[in-house]
Amino acid sequence: MPSLQLPRYSPILLPVKESFATSSHKVSGSTIRPIEFNLVIESPPLICYGSRTQSTGALLSGLLFLYVNAYAIPMKNVTLELVQEITVKRPSIGACKDCIHHVNILHRWDLLKHHTTLPRSEYGYPFSHLLHGDLPASTSSSLAGVSYYLRATATPLAKDVTPITLTRALPVYRSIVTTDVRRCLRVFPPTALNVTAALPAVAFPKSTFMMDLQLNNINNKDKNTRWQLRKFSWRLDEITRLKHTGCDKHHDSPQQLEDIKTIAFNDVRKGWKADFSNDGRIEAEVEISTLDDVPMSCNVLVPEFGFEVEHILVVEMLVSEENIPMNGSRPSNPTGAARILRMQFSVEITERGGLGISWDDEVPPTYDDVPISPPGYDYIVPTHDIEHLVM
Repeated sequence: MPSLQLPRYSPILLPVKESFATSSHKVSGSTIRPIEFNLVIESPPLICYGSRTQSTGALLSGLLFLYVNAYAIPMKNVTLELVQEITVKRPSIGACKDCIHHVNILHRWDLLKHHTTLPRSEYGYPFSHLLHGDLPASTSSSLAGVSYYLRATATPLAKDVTPITLTRALPVYRSIVTTDVRRCLRVFPPTALNVTAALPAVAFPKSTFMMDLQLNNINNKDKNTRWQLRKFSWRLDEITRLKHTGCDKHHDSPQQLEDIKTIAFNDVRKGWKADFSNDGRIEAEVEISTLDDVPMSCNVLVPEFGFEVEHILVVEMLVSEENIPMNGSRPSNPTGAARILRMQFSVEITERGGLGISWDDEVPPTYDDVPISPPGYDYIVPTHDIEHLVM
């Protein structure tokens, strides 16, 4: 088998393996096409590690095989394209096909540029490309979707022969690997109440994570009253926004769409701890779960298209005011005042990174990374005279 390694300046097809098929185009009752494609992806899953501004992208590599089953076929060209497609699921009235499907060719390989007659054989071409780190991940939301695929096209020279096309989907993911904990402070004037929340910096689809809440300054010594927590609830919303401008013919009628979908919610009426000493505080730990059968997407941002998917965690705490009893035997009396403390926290939903690492972390160390070598033997420390041992 000839080598598949090709110089970058010579994108030609190399014969991989001779075909020993007979001249008949019937095998087990099925018709053999004169030209066939096959794609083999050799790179690991395409995962962009880090945010859009920090990620170095993902490396794509593979092999494209072209099978010529006829004796000789004059070919016009053979191309391979890496395509990004953004699909609008709620187009405006009168939208055309170009308004719904926005196709962007990220890279193109011209495997065969000139008219060439290919004899019956199998031809292979290795390809590789570095996807930029700011590309949005593959997603499918209620308003729009982002997808990537490879499209191989072989165009015969004969005009009456239909070009052969092969399409292979390429899922692109984004993973932010971090163990940081976000700490947020919310104040509620005119009262002295404030809430401190601690939650992980990132979360994953179909998973659970913990959030710690602490309600501070619940005692009011001047009025001899205190705030008591009655219940609190949480809700995780997925907000999708789309500012669609249409194609070149229909860009005069842009539309702005927004869709809010609740992923999970829960009400908590017990399980917190209260400390009424000094200024007083109430501590609660709640589990946020997204294990329900509700489809959800990861956070996506496509600024040039006006498409965005984000997640907001809404927390509401119901507190009521009561008089502080003079002694522990008498129960407290409510004053009739109550408040709803409403908070919002942005949640970064990202894919799990697994055991993979970014492609640039796999590069061998450079010369500057080599540590200092051990000392040489040019200088020998003289030793003291040693008396000879007489047996």
